Amino acid sequence: MLHDENKRLFTSPLMVRDVLRACLPAHRLAAADFSSLGKLSPEYVSDELRTRHGDTVWHLRLGRRRAFLLVLLEFQARDDRLMALRILTYTGLLLLELARNKPPEVAGERLPAVLPVVLYNGTKPWTAAPDMGSLITPVGPWLAPYQPAQRYYLIDLQRVAADDLPYRNLLRAVARLEQSRSPEDVMRAVKALRRWLPKQGAEELRRAFVDWLRQIAERLAPPGALVPAIRTLEEASMTLVERVAEWPKQWRREGREQGVAEGREQGVDQQRALLCRMAAARFDADAAARLADLLAPIADPERLAEVGDWLVRCETAAAFFARFDPASPSRAPASPSTPTAPGRD
Repeated sequence: MLHDENKRLFTSPLMVRDVLRACLPAHRLAAADFSSLGKLSPEYVSDELRTRHGDTVWHLRLGRRRAFLLVLLEFQARDDRLMALRILTYTGLLLLELARNKPPEVAGERLPAVLPVVLYNGTKPWTAAPDMGSLITPVGPWLAPYQPAQRYYLIDLQRVAADDLPYRNLLRAVARLEQSRSPEDVMRAVKALRRWLPKQGAEELRRAFVDWLRQIAERLAPPGALVPAIRTLEEASMTLVERVAEWPKQWRREGREQGVAEGREQGVDQQRALLCRMAAARFDADAAARLADLLAPIADPERLAEVGDWLVRCETAAAFFARFDPASPSRAPASPSTPTAPGRD
């Protein structure tokens, strides 16, 4: 998820540059002066905008006339039906403040153009209207020109195909990490980052990626498992993913050992209890109680171990319980009593 720690990635000009490389058409990209890319000072963003928006605004020169383009980044973890209206509000507040203050970064006779980009990583598909026109009741041709019609550019990090993003683009690695469901997925993303991040001048961005990898490792690890300390991408590549690869096996091995040593029935009971304790630790007590009801009919240790796989890999309780929902496209079991192997990319 793009929590505050992960948003650090987008405080880097290198990352914002790659976001634009993924958004802009080829002719606009060729005219972009990335050496002019900079973050707009909070001094020129109104208190109201900072309170309601809280994300970042960047600027760069674009085109033969070297006109300024403002890039408004909005981070979303949930679908928002009124996203187009929010973007319109943010744009209006920003331009109003710039008209009042006339900051030298974007000074000119006219206000700069704005490119709003929504970076979404929610578990459910994005369904919100892509522009203001879709939110407004259709009107006749006379009224239509008087209606707001701004769009935003959506990047769905959970669903965009990595191959649809430019090669050697850091956003491509971010999408791979967002979509990772196995240690192998993480390893591929780390290898790409090691190749694509510049050797010099990207220290803060590199640290942000390392911190994110540590979060992913903690999410994948079962309770009590030791997460190796990592300080560099090289350490992550050499040790972290290799350790994580053993964790799903550990769940199955512990379940089988309990079944042999203490009897099948007692081992299954302990597996259920272990899974419920993990659900409480990862999510909350309500999630543990709900899981206990779902596990009651399951008597196969292998099936319980597979449920454990989902539990360590799903980032939210909603994503985890969707696996038990017959209507969910991402579900693995046909029913709570007969789960199948968890889905893999």
